[in-house]
Amino acid sequence: MNFINEKIFKLFYNGEIWFKILEKVIVIIVVVLIAILAVRLLNKIIDYVMTTRENANKKFNIKINEKRSETLHKLVKSAMRYTIYFIAFFQILATLGVNTTSIVASAGIASVAIGFGAQSLVKDIISGFFIILEGQFDVGDNVKIYNQGAFIAGGNVLSLGLRSTKVRSKGGEIYFIPNGSINQVINYSLTYNLAVCEFPISILDSMDNLEAEVQSILNKVNLSEDYKKFLYKNDKLQVDVINKIEDNVAYITIVAKTKIGKKQSIETMLRRDFYNVFKERLKTSTDK
Repeated sequence: MNFINEKIFKLFYNGEIWFKILEKVIVIIVVVLIAILAVRLLNKIIDYVMTTRENANKKFNIKINEKRSETLHKLVKSAMRYTIYFIAFFQILATLGVNTTSIVASAGIASVAIGFGAQSLVKDIISGFFIILEGQFDVGDNVKIYNQGAFIAGGNVLSLGLRSTKVRSKGGEIYFIPNGSINQVINYSLTYNLAVCEFPISILDSMDNLEAEVQSILNKVNLSEDYKKFLYKNDKLQVDVINKIEDNVAYITIVAKTKIGKKQSIETMLRRDFYNVFKERLKTSTDK
């Protein structure tokens, strides 16, 4: 019994052991503090980047999905936080003398085995993450999607996830597209649509008079609330170009910026109004 007490006494009053313990405690505290500071600093950087992106989108009137943007914001911060804590945890284990090499090696073997069987899944998730991060498109957007120049699908986006994207075509078909196969997107819903109508109108006397007649119609429709509610940012219908004049017929193109999804409404109303005025003078028209 005395022998055990003596061992405990020596252990308790061994300054070298206590120094090593204190050293490890200090290292652990420093690692924890660095991890906390790193998380806070990176959180501020992420907040700044995301806020700057949102402000830029608002400045240039680019449509954004606020809920998706907030989800992405939290996702990035969460992934960053857990990565730092994971690194700090392994550093603390190493400080305590735990052999982290064998742990990493075991995890590495499992990762390789899983990686070979899930390469496409990982590719889809990474691609989905960058689609969301870059704001290439959102739910409700009208898009065309390509892979290496080959058309995949076009229509309205029904859902957008990290794994796949769901698109409904004009014909009603629903496409489930792995995000990894998406490498080019045409988005028709980011800012505005462009309404374009061409009218071949017979010239009765002079080109000047025809232009005055056309401008008179445009002045009238530009004051109409039926048109204004569909036009983008108080834009106005105007003559874009006179494509050609042949056989006493002038081919006049009218254009206007419209709100998202209102292009066809503007074009339909414009065709109706031009027909009512020029129905005796309109030739077969080809809209662009």
